[in-house]
Amino acid sequence: MVQNININKANLDEFEIFDVRCPFEWKEGVLENAKLVCLYDDRGFLNENFINEFKEKLENNKKIAFVCKAGQRSFTAAKMVEENLNLDSVNLDGGMSSYKGKLKK
Repeated sequence: MVQNININKANLDEFEIFDVRCPFEWKEGVLENAKLVCLYDDRGFLNENFINEFKEKLENNKKIAFVCKAGQRSFTAAKMVEENLNLDSVNLDGGMSSYKGKLKK
């Protein structure tokens, strides 16, 4: 079962982070050390190579976390990885929108 967790600067280093947004969304900000693995293409279609691209970029023994803009795509990505690869992962609750809001406080 995919867990939703709150993100903050203190716990970022615990995770290998995969950002599932589209490349043009990276201009809005990126979490440190995040790896881009797009869940959807620029036209809004599911990236059929998502699982393979994720496996190619997976490299260490940290917990796996997914992030997007608001949390829906990252939840979907985490669920796909769980179902297809039997790997536990977490969804960064509220995505980049939530994280940026916390930094402003």
